[in-house]
Amino acid sequence: MKRILPALTLIILVFGFAHYFVFLVTTNSVPGFSTRMLYAAIMAAGFVSMPLGFAASHAKNKNWKFLTWIGYIWMGFFSHLFFFSIIEFLIFVFYQHGHSEWVIYASTVIGIFSLYNGLWFPSVYEKTLPAPALRGFRLVQISDLHIGMLYLNEKWLARVADKILTLNPDALVITGDLVEGDFADISPQLQVLDRLAKIPHKYYITGNHEYIHATGAWEQRLTELGFTALHNENRIITHNGASLMIAGVPDRSVRNFVRNSESRPDIALQTDKKTDYKILLAHQPASVFDLRDATCDLILSGHTHGGQIFPFHLIVRMVQPVNAGFKKFKNTLVFAHRGTGFWGPPMRWFSRNEIVLFNWN
Repeated sequence: MKRILPALTLIILVFGFAHYFVFLVTTNSVPGFSTRMLYAAIMAAGFVSMPLGFAASHAKNKNWKFLTWIGYIWMGFFSHLFFFSIIEFLIFVFYQHGHSEWVIYASTVIGIFSLYNGLWFPSVYEKTLPAPALRGFRLVQISDLHIGMLYLNEKWLARVADKILTLNPDALVITGDLVEGDFADISPQLQVLDRLAKIPHKYYITGNHEYIHATGAWEQRLTELGFTALHNENRIITHNGASLMIAGVPDRSVRNFVRNSESRPDIALQTDKKTDYKILLAHQPASVFDLRDATCDLILSGHTHGGQIFPFHLIVRMVQPVNAGFKKFKNTLVFAHRGTGFWGPPMRWFSRNEIVLFNWN
């Protein structure tokens, strides 16, 4: 507790200042002391709801889960308030006017839309890639499901599994952040993945949240459910006579959680066998920078959530080379999945929950 107390104090101070800033900007043109005090009370309640919601999400008593909903929804709504408040502040600097209330109206409308968009069941997006040797091969990628977050539970996961089965894939890959919570609570909810038994090839790699919630052997659990957990290793499969390598690495942050462990794409891609196409599963798009002397045709990653709520897209681009979709690095194509689930606010603005189907021709 002593180690995290300074960071926790800093976070509280930053969020407190941000709420105060938003209050000053948005009430600049609001008349009446009582109205301003009512708004101040709402802002204070919202500020308190975030740490309470986070604490409730880790509580054993599920009766407090409504606090998690309130806290995370306020977090998303406040991100809109803060974004539009910055715009209003800049406008006021250059053109002093008395109409700051538009920030509240815009944030409310966008907040409702992003909540609706975030609660929508993941859509299927189809991507076609050139590789004659793999013509007809169908691979489904899901990522960042965060099972255990709000309503992302066993029932929701079963719907995802059923949707995947309708796509009739030859292979399925899960590129990390599958879970969000204690192993004892979340592990049983993953049992519905056994209905995917008919899919010939199924692979799993860890994301950073598997290590944040290091309460059990997630790789072992997925192995029990019929998946191959790839930990700096690969498997070679054949399709119509062509050899396809699917390699995988743990998340880049593994060295911060597990002693003497690293994410090593160069090791994962090692083989003395002939391959026609190489796919690397890596939770973070930035793993492309860890290739060293190794090469592959395609990296399938997640982690970014496509930014989830604008303008976090801009922050993601500061730490990851790809926010969403494809980007070429020398001879390697990197794909960043926008996430099948979400983390934190069940909201999305300029991003969508997705299940991705890859075809080759």
